[in-house]
Amino acid sequence: MRLTLGRRAGALAAIVALSAGGLLTAAGSASADDSVQLTTSNWVGIYKDANTSAKTGAADASPSSWIYAHCWKVGQSIGNWGNTWYQITYVWYNGASGWTYTPGYAFAGYVDNNAHTVNRDSNIPQC
Repeated sequence: MRLTLGRRAGALAAIVALSAGGLLTAAGSASADDSVQLTTSNWVGIYKDANTSAKTGAADASPSSWIYAHCWKVGQSIGNWGNTWYQITYVWYNGASGWTYTPGYAFAGYVDNNAHTVNRDSNIPQC
């Protein structure tokens, strides 16, 4: 009886551990981040929300810089460039030696012509 109880407890512990691991993996994959290089000739401002009403105070990113995008969302439309914006956490400014913490939003049309928005990059989901 003791051996049977021990096996059952061990099996139950293994099931619980695997279930918890699966839940953690599923929760962890719900959002991811990806680095995106500025591929247009535009300088990109960093804004407090997905519109041009308020900049964060961070320097604009020059062409060939990189942003670290968390997700994208629909916001202010700018000309014929669209209305999607990246929510970002970091910028690697052109010529810099590392990432600079700059939370905010960058207009996707100016970053890369929206190449990584609207579910085109599985690591950058809709916010």
